[in-house]
Amino acid sequence: MLHSGFDAPVNSLELHCIKRCMERVFSTFDQLGVPYNENGSIMVAWSPDQVPKLEEIQASSLAKGVTNVYHMSAPELYRKEPYLSRQADGALWIPGETVLEPCVYGLLLAHHARKNGAKILTGCEVQGHEVDSYGRSTVETTCGPITARVVINCAGLYGDKVQQMAGVDTFSIKPRKGQYAVFGSSTGHLIKSSILPVPTEKTKGIIVFKTVHNNLIVGPTAEDVESRQRAAIDATITKRLVDIGRQTVPELTSFSPVGHYTGVRPATEYKDYQIKSYADRNWITVGGIRSTGVSASLGIAEYVATLMRNDLKAEPTRGSTRTVESSDWNLLPSGFLSVDGQLYGVSHPITLFGLKESGRNSRL
Repeated sequence: MLHSGFDAPVNSLELHCIKRCMERVFSTFDQLGVPYNENGSIMVAWSPDQVPKLEEIQASSLAKGVTNVYHMSAPELYRKEPYLSRQADGALWIPGETVLEPCVYGLLLAHHARKNGAKILTGCEVQGHEVDSYGRSTVETTCGPITARVVINCAGLYGDKVQQMAGVDTFSIKPRKGQYAVFGSSTGHLIKSSILPVPTEKTKGIIVFKTVHNNLIVGPTAEDVESRQRAAIDATITKRLVDIGRQTVPELTSFSPVGHYTGVRPATEYKDYQIKSYADRNWITVGGIRSTGVSASLGIAEYVATLMRNDLKAEPTRGSTRTVESSDWNLLPSGFLSVDGQLYGVSHPITLFGLKESGRNSRL
């Protein structure tokens, strides 16, 4: 999901990057041909004691400059979402929230970078980092040494481990597991918007949302775990997710999930992004990007480019063109994205579940 930043921490780098991204991300989607649906989100108060929290969230959003958050009465809610449980006491309407095809977006950005001269190595483990007397950085990898003017560490769940190789230790990754339940595309008519709960201090809560493939998904959970690997599916949590989905949208009792999946988010001990430059090491770390990586993506890129220029005195390398060009792409039933005749493996469960149901080449 593409979040508008209405609930991001005030004065945070996360909020700054989301707001900058939102200024240009839709034109980028259109230029690349990324499928998306500006369906908006509705945050629902399911009990009277949650209604004052909605008012606080709306006031906080306005103070942060995110003004497209509106109060919605229960009757207005049910006119818009007739299949929702009748237990709601109020809601907030956030029209700026959007669902997109996340895997296609990432792969089209990667393809655009490759067309402009970038090289992408996969299965390439980082093993060390050195800066020579001329100020050049060398990253030791299982694919051999890579020399660069600037190293940008965006290693996700291993961001703290990679940063330590540069002699920096400013945060620790605290893996946070999220589990999801997926319903078939035949349930897509049951909601028009993404349905959000009132958040807690730790998590945005379990959302019910519809993908661009029309699957209805319930999740994620938020569980602190030790392992940084993809976590196993927990049957107890599966039942809980299905129950929450059916409590939110009672018509889901007529449907069974078509699958489940998990992911692990790179949380840290801090609530904000950990994006910092280290001029003496020709190094920039981009860490602690949890649930809003897509929402802030272009803003993060802009911020990192600014750090390169201002702190490291290095101009980012550019390709042959500064324009974003559309590509001829198709999702293939075999689990690949074909872009201009090149194949990229699809790994995101949202995309794979969509392909499984369609069973055909698709541009959505």
